Amino acid sequence: MSILIGLLGLVTLVSLFWRSRWPIELLTHFRPQLIVAGALCALLCLVLGERWEWAAISLGLTLVNYAALPAPRWIKPESRLASTPGLTVVWANVWKKREPLRRTLEWAKSRNADLILIGEFPEMDPATCLLDDYPHRVDTGLEPAGGYLTRVTVFSRVPLVGVELPPWPGPHHRPWIKFDVDVGGKALAIVVVHPPPPYSNKMLHERDQHIVSLADHMREPFVLAGDFNATPWCPVFKSIPGRRVGSYLFKPTWFSSLPLLGLPIDHIMTSPTLKASAYEVAKATGSDHRALLARIHP
Repeated sequence: MSILIGLLGLVTLVSLFWRSRWPIELLTHFRPQLIVAGALCALLCLVLGERWEWAAISLGLTLVNYAALPAPRWIKPESRLASTPGLTVVWANVWKKREPLRRTLEWAKSRNADLILIGEFPEMDPATCLLDDYPHRVDTGLEPAGGYLTRVTVFSRVPLVGVELPPWPGPHHRPWIKFDVDVGGKALAIVVVHPPPPYSNKMLHERDQHIVSLADHMREPFVLAGDFNATPWCPVFKSIPGRRVGSYLFKPTWFSSLPLLGLPIDHIMTSPTLKASAYEVAKATGSDHRALLARIHP
């Protein structure tokens, strides 16, 4: 037990003092898991009759990790708003697979989604999907050959105004999509993104560049959605504009087949003036991610 607590202490220290460096930055995504591990170690020390000093150290590490959590930045849906004008948005990363795409589109349609935003769209023609129900669409096109490249596609019941595909920082093809939609007579800016995963020091820097530069592309009121490859506990999350719709605790969107290791890295964010009436994390579709739904109101 002392070895486990010592390892927990080492992981806690390096994730606090070198948290912006790769690969240590990866540890910051597991801050809640470190809190749970510390509490369990303290409990086991007491139950197994280990020295109380180890229980105290483990409890201290639990408190340190808890104190390292940033202030919550999310809005709670208000069901009373459901009957007012709004926009139902679905985001999903379908892992470039057709069956997860089909299941996601069926689920989104069953929830009466107005906008369906798809990351890692497979190699197929979007015109073959939901043509009658979602006549408005944007597709960034097939990604060029290479690793860590992606494609983003939008399906919409409502017209898309002023569509833009801004240039992205870094060498990887991680496109953005920007457009406006009308909600109750008000223009709402929509931005869809998918920054690269932090698989190396260079990719970590590129992901952070993507996220930091988002502020220059936002115009209120806005909805910002995507797979950010960033949890609410990693250093760069504070640079994502807006507030997240729905709580991220105990609701992982990636790696969710392993509940103890699942992480919320997909987010639907809104500007402070907007409210929400619904938030939902979909069941598994065969992708490594789960879809998100939010009902947004001006």
